Amino acid sequence: MQISWKRNFYTLWIAEVIAIVGFQSIQPFLPYYIQEFEVQDLGETLIWAGHMGTAAGLAMALSSPFWGALADRLGRKPMVVRSMIGGGLTVIAMAYVTNVWELLAARLLQGALAGTVTACLTLVSTTTPSPHLSFALGMMQGAFMLGASVGPLLGGPCIDRFGYHACLIVAGLLVVLAGVAVQVWVREDFRRLPQEGPRNSFWQDARRLLQIRAFFIMLVSLTLMQFIFGFIMPVVPLFLQELSHTDDVLSLAGLIFSIGGLVGAVSSALSSRWSEQWGAKATLVWGLVATALFYLGQGLSTSVAMLAVLMVFSGLATGAIKPVANALIARVVDESDRGKAYGVMSSANSLGWSLGPVIGGYVGAQWGFRSAFFVTALLFLGVAGWIWRVMRQPSAAIER
Repeated sequence: MQISWKRNFYTLWIAEVIAIVGFQSIQPFLPYYIQEFEVQDLGETLIWAGHMGTAAGLAMALSSPFWGALADRLGRKPMVVRSMIGGGLTVIAMAYVTNVWELLAARLLQGALAGTVTACLTLVSTTTPSPHLSFALGMMQGAFMLGASVGPLLGGPCIDRFGYHACLIVAGLLVVLAGVAVQVWVREDFRRLPQEGPRNSFWQDARRLLQIRAFFIMLVSLTLMQFIFGFIMPVVPLFLQELSHTDDVLSLAGLIFSIGGLVGAVSSALSSRWSEQWGAKATLVWGLVATALFYLGQGLSTSVAMLAVLMVFSGLATGAIKPVANALIARVVDESDRGKAYGVMSSANSLGWSLGPVIGGYVGAQWGFRSAFFVTALLFLGVAGWIWRVMRQPSAAIER
């Protein structure tokens, strides 16, 4: 019986929204959760939050090559199920930690086992017909952003009313149930291609893929972007707490993160249309420039309202740039290599992400929260300038 790609796609889309809701109902509030373990000073909290992000990113960077190779051997669906069930169980484990070191260990384990975004992108890229690929990848990015918008909206009030323990358990169960749904309802007609000669190592595959110019450009660009997002990630919630002059900011933070994520989801869904109208290069470059300006404005914010508005607009800019890069990767890499390609991409991105939080945490702790926003803006402008230069004479694969 022929497998319906639409049924697979929409089932996976719904499951991924649920999984991201589970993750993001907790993730933005970890800097506040850290303060539950006798870490009261905001500077010290920022440093610990940086360590949490770095631990998860580093574990994901080290594990991604293994999961990518396994996807090409066993299929992409098992990797989606693994990432959701494994990630959900680590969220539940966070409910039972008794100190900040145990929380750090749980984050490390989560980084090694999770990775639903890469797993879903790989499965979608290999089960969706080429004419619908840009649409599907844009919609999947929208799923990530939608989940990221609904999660904080539910998580903040839930933690306010029921506490971290209960909400961590519920969030983890949501992610696990999403993985079960994928196992039951998603079908993959996976056929492992015969291997002629000795199997290449991860580094041999990476070296071969890096010879594809468009892939190399996207790899460097996305890695730098992930570093910058990781750099500012632990700073934003604590800067919001500082501006509000109160420790009771969970519901307020959840609402702000939610609206920003919702705007980003809409932007992601429209990204393929913008890319076709203006070209991939223009969409990436101007999206990065706009992101830089909005982060600069956030650093200059003098009130919660001003910060909130600028966070929403930055979601509009960032939501447009990632789907373009992901679609380009699928176009320039053969289907048989996409598991390896996304594995290389995920590993490099996770490495960039792992370096960002700890550096951003120390910058914010040493020179103030605002300084981290200014550095972030400069870094985004730098990436925009680099992409503009290297894509000055883009290949047909880049622009189509």
